[in-house]
Amino acid sequence: MCDQSLPLNGLRVMVVDSNLDCRDLLRMVLEDYGIETISATCVSEALEILKQVKPDVLISEICLPNEDGFSLMHKVKAFEIAEQVEIPAIALTTYDTNYDALSVGFCKQLLKPVDFDELITTVFCVTRQIQLVGAA
Repeated sequence: MCDQSLPLNGLRVMVVDSNLDCRDLLRMVLEDYGIETISATCVSEALEILKQVKPDVLISEICLPNEDGFSLMHKVKAFEIAEQVEIPAIALTTYDTNYDALSVGFCKQLLKPVDFDELITTVFCVTRQIQLVGAA
């Protein structure tokens, strides 16, 4: 497992995935590091939650029902502008199309099945980048 000393305790991460087993597994892994998780099953649910709880990181599956993760990211970017916040986002997908996810605003794309060490390191890195930019 990843270095348990990474300072992740207290972070709030929203996980958007239509698959219950995937959401639960991601929640368990993240919570092992002291990360608070919020779950959504689709774009509309994620946006409703986002209005009430601004997560530190968004992790979203690309293949979602009705609207996909690309649509979610476009709406999150509009939300960020309106609310003057920055929410780094990580895409999860079974497709190796890194360019597509990055082009719509995701910071990183991870392939499923997810390597949990890589996921935790990525969460740490994207939150660290935001902190460094904010301090500059």
